[in-house]
Amino acid sequence: MCPAFDSVMRSTRPPSKQYDGDITEELARRVVMDRIYYNSLPLFRQLVDQGQVRVGFPDHEKYKLQSCSNFYNPSSALMNVNFWRDEFNNADSDFVLLIQDDAVLCHELNANLWREFAWVGGVWPQKSNPLSPVPLEGMCMGMPNRWRSWTLPQIRWTKQHEAEKRSDHVDRIPTPPFDLLEMDFPQICHGGIGPVGNGGLSLRSRRWLIKAISTCPHIKRSGINVEQMSLACKVIDDVNEDFYFGTVLQGIRAPLPTAFEAALFSTEMLWPEEVLDLYGEMTEDERELLVSERWGESKLPRYVEMQGGGFTVPLGMHKPWWYKSNDVLLGDHIEYNCPFLRYVFNPENSKWFDYIEEPWHGIGK
Repeated sequence: MCPAFDSVMRSTRPPSKQYDGDITEELARRVVMDRIYYNSLPLFRQLVDQGQVRVGFPDHEKYKLQSCSNFYNPSSALMNVNFWRDEFNNADSDFVLLIQDDAVLCHELNANLWREFAWVGGVWPQKSNPLSPVPLEGMCMGMPNRWRSWTLPQIRWTKQHEAEKRSDHVDRIPTPPFDLLEMDFPQICHGGIGPVGNGGLSLRSRRWLIKAISTCPHIKRSGINVEQMSLACKVIDDVNEDFYFGTVLQGIRAPLPTAFEAALFSTEMLWPEEVLDLYGEMTEDERELLVSERWGESKLPRYVEMQGGGFTVPLGMHKPWWYKSNDVLLGDHIEYNCPFLRYVFNPENSKWFDYIEEPWHGIGK
C-alpha cells in the first residue's frame, strides 16, 4: 500500500467525519472524494451526487514519477501515451479539459465550440523571462529549434540517402521504416499565429496527443520502447509537457487556434489585446467574429462591454498572479468578469515584482 494514502487520511478529512478500517486505495479514494465534495460549490456537488465525477490516482511506477508520496506535479505522466488510453473509458470524450489547482474558469465554457482543435491553451510571449526562462531564446526561435533537434533521425537519414544516391551503393540505405515528417516548422510568430500551448488550463484532444507521442516520443516518458524502434523524431531533453505538445503538434500540422482565439480561451501571461500587439492586429469586426465563434453569439455583448475595462477577460486564467499585478487582479474589472478567481488567488503569492524587476538576459525577439 502506497504510504501517500496515510498522509491522505491525515490531511484531507472533512471536519467531524471519521473513517474506520485499514487504509486501502478504495478508502483513500473515498476520503479524497469527500474532501473534494466538502470544498466544492453547489454545482460541482450536484455533479458528484449524479455520479459524474470520479477520482483516480496516477500509478507512480507506470508513469515514472518520483514516488507515490513525493512528487510535486505529475504532469510528466501526460507525455506517456498510456495515460491518454488507460486513464479513460469508452464513455469518456476525446476532448479533455485540464485544469490545475492554480487555474480558474471565469465565465461559461462551451467546449463544443472548440472541438475542431487538437489543443487550446494560453499564448506564450516571444521572449523568455525570469519566471519562464526556457527556452532561453524565446518561443519564436525555441520551438522551431527544438523541432529541428528532435527530428535529427530523419535529417540524418535524408542526408545518408542523398549521399548513397550519388554513390555506387544505391541499395545500402533502405526506405525508412517511418513516415517522413514535414521538416519546415510552421511560421508561428506573425500573421495572427502565435506559440500556443500553456497546459495549466487547456483543452486537449486525446486522439491528437496519442498521435503526437507516437510520432515523436520522449525516450524516457512516452511509455514507448523507443530503443526498439526506428523513428523520424524523438525527444531526449528534459522539457515541460505543454512545451513538448505545443511544439510537436505544430510540427505535425495539428489543427490549432490562432493566437487571438487561444487568448480568448485562457490567459497566463498575456491578455488578448497584448497577443494582438505581438502576433498580428485584427479589425474590430474580425475580433468580434472570432468571439462569436468561440464564446457563442450570445456572449458577444459581454465581450463588447469588457472593452470599457481596458482588456478582455478570457474564459479562464492560469496563475495570472505570476505575471499580472495585484492592482489589476483585485480590481473591479476582474471581480466582475472573473468572480471565481478569489477562490484560487492569494495576493501574497504574487510574483509580479519578480517578473518586472529581476534583471533578465533572454535573447528572444
